[in-house]
Amino acid sequence: MEVYKRETRKVIRRFLDHKLSFPDCIAALDAALADLTLRLTGEQIVAAHALIMENNDIVMKEMARRGPPPFDSKILATLGDGVTVSDYRSGQVIFAQGDSGDAVFYIQKGQVKLTAASKFGKKAVTGVLGAGSFLGERCLSGQEHAVTATVMVKSSIMRLDRSSVMRLLSTHLAFSELFLQHMLSRNLSMEEDMISQVLNSQEKRLARALLLLADFGKTGRPKRVVPKMSFEALAQMVGTTISRVRYFMKKFRKLGFVDYNGELQINNSLLNVVLHDQFVIMENDPFPVTRPPRKTLGRRSKVKDG
Repeated sequence: MEVYKRETRKVIRRFLDHKLSFPDCIAALDAALADLTLRLTGEQIVAAHALIMENNDIVMKEMARRGPPPFDSKILATLGDGVTVSDYRSGQVIFAQGDSGDAVFYIQKGQVKLTAASKFGKKAVTGVLGAGSFLGERCLSGQEHAVTATVMVKSSIMRLDRSSVMRLLSTHLAFSELFLQHMLSRNLSMEEDMISQVLNSQEKRLARALLLLADFGKTGRPKRVVPKMSFEALAQMVGTTISRVRYFMKKFRKLGFVDYNGELQINNSLLNVVLHDQFVIMENDPFPVTRPPRKTLGRRSKVKDG
């Protein structure tokens, strides 16, 4: 087990130092795991699983930290006629839920909102994608689009034919790495969204959604001014009512966390709500943050010997 830990950490260090690509790192970790599996005893399986999960967590966090690499011009040359670049205006729909897709899209500049609607008409915002993100990947498996993609600001978006993408995934390592990194980053974000939805209060979920819109946590400097979203859209992202979003946004503005006069500005102080649970209960607060009561240790009664 110690040999496995030592060898895999060497691989990860090379990856973190940019001396090893992501596919080569995964291949090396898989090879070490295959060698370890042959020598594992029953009682070592639990310890091995914990170490494997720890290694995976380090690699995935590094991939998320790096963010999407730039789209290589050599890849565009390989695509030939299979790629077109178009400018989209705010509010324009790229594809609709239920449409059969024949292309994957790549955001060069701008932001795109993903929304889903139930058969009863209930709507939800499932994500907001920025530059460096792919969308419409379901077409690669022949499935209809599960969401509607709507442009939020003036954007430049690349359209990649399904056949061209399938060919590049099997022949072009750089494109495969770019696409895989996007999918892993998306899955991590979806997992974090699910955890936040279950464990956090509505106020904290709204603060997190606003920070994500401003690209907090990504490489580079976050955007202070972000595309203004309606309270309805924010309520769909958070999973609450419009009235609650309206109250929390007024509260955030009064506390200096945000400003939305004409444009939506996100200040660094909003991080305190998410990272340190620094909620402020204001006078006549209709939606106070509830926390579980602290457990106090009861005083033990002394038992006298008879």
